[in-house]
Amino acid sequence: MEGVRQDVVLFSVLLVLSALLAGCAPRAMVCAEPNVLIGDTCCLDSDSNGVCDTREEVTESVPVIEERTEVVIEDSDVEKFAGTFADTWGRKSYTALHGLFVKDYRMKFSAQEFNFLARRLDAQEEFKSVSVVGVEQDTITYRVLAGGKSFTISSDVDDESGEYRQEPFYLFTDVSPETACGDDESCYMSFAKISGDRNYCDKAGSLKPDCVAEFGVSKTITAKIDDCMSIGEYYGRADCLAQLAVKENDIEPCWQAGYDKQIFECMGEVAAAGEDVDQCPEFVASKGYPGTHIQTAYCIVAYVRETADTDACAKIDRRNDIILGSMQENCYRMIFP
Repeated sequence: MEGVRQDVVLFSVLLVLSALLAGCAPRAMVCAEPNVLIGDTCCLDSDSNGVCDTREEVTESVPVIEERTEVVIEDSDVEKFAGTFADTWGRKSYTALHGLFVKDYRMKFSAQEFNFLARRLDAQEEFKSVSVVGVEQDTITYRVLAGGKSFTISSDVDDESGEYRQEPFYLFTDVSPETACGDDESCYMSFAKISGDRNYCDKAGSLKPDCVAEFGVSKTITAKIDDCMSIGEYYGRADCLAQLAVKENDIEPCWQAGYDKQIFECMGEVAAAGEDVDQCPEFVASKGYPGTHIQTAYCIVAYVRETADTDACAKIDRRNDIILGSMQENCYRMIFP
């Protein structure tokens, strides 16, 4: 009987505890529409993604900070170029220096022409050395030692397709055959050969013929005949034509002498240069007609006078002609120094 009471008492205690615990449980939160409960907060969730709209706005408004790498430049490109230019110039490597100038300047002369002219000007200026004083933006200042004096010069550089090139300055400004050669005829002759421009032979003065000959081209024989014909005195003109004919081994100048005696004696001198008297009849007939025996005799006499070969006098055809006979006799009697 006592055991039953204990069970009733234990049951009653448990019942009371259950009632107390039920009274302490929290009430479920109810949100007013259109808000919904997310976690312990009532808020709008228009896209139904389980995140309050107000939090999405804050997240989207936070700026994204990009990470940047800082580039440290020790020497500018202009400074590097300045050092290269000064070093190349200081070594007097003018062929290489040509390539460091702006394009418009490089187009004036080839590297070989520039090298020749710059070295001539270098010698005139007594250039010794060059160094970089400073660089400010696109302007370089150099210190130059020349002619026993030191001075600074500033010059701009241009950006050509991503590479710096120097504007001309100092002695490079006036680079030309005229400034480099002055009155030196041999200089013009040398530059004509280097440049391949025969026009510079015109400035070579007394060396012009030699300069022109370097190109394998000389005056045409017609031009040389014109030079002889410009001589006012007749016999001087005839001598010029005869000398030209012998030099060119061509009787064409002889035909310009004007009179038979001078024309065919000129041919005799050409025959003598070739040591062939039998050329006389051929020369006389070269215009398409045989010519006269007297004309051939003039040629033979001139041949003998030049060669001292009196045996050739027998080639004169006397034909019982008094004039031809006299010419032959005088040919045999010819006295030589």
